[in-house]
Amino acid sequence: MDDTTHELISNAEVIAVNQDKLGVQGKKVKSTNDLEVWAGPLSDNKVAVILWNRSSSRATVTASWSDIGLQQGTTVDARDLWEHSTQSLVSGEISAEIDSHA
Repeated sequence: MDDTTHELISNAEVIAVNQDKLGVQGKKVKSTNDLEVWAGPLSDNKVAVILWNRSSSRATVTASWSDIGLQQGTTVDARDLWEHSTQSLVSGEISAEIDSHA
C-alpha cells in the first residue's frame, strides 16, 4: 500500500465522522453540473459537509448555509479533515478549490 492510500484510509478525523454516535447518514443537498455538496448532522450540534468536484478539472465548490441547514447569521469554525486545519469565524457559506475527482 502506498503512503497516499494509507493516509486516506487511516485519517482519524474522517473515521470519527463516519463513526459519529448520532449515526445519521448525510445526503446530497446541492448539485450543480458536476459539483456536489453533501451534508449531514453530527452529535454535539455539529454538521459534516462534503464538497465534491466530479468534473474533469479543478473547480470551486460552494455551500451556502441554507444548503446545509444552518441559519443565516450563524458563525462556525470549519475544519478541513484532509488538511487538518481550522478556519475560524466562517459565516454565510463555505467554499474551496477542489481538484477533479471524476
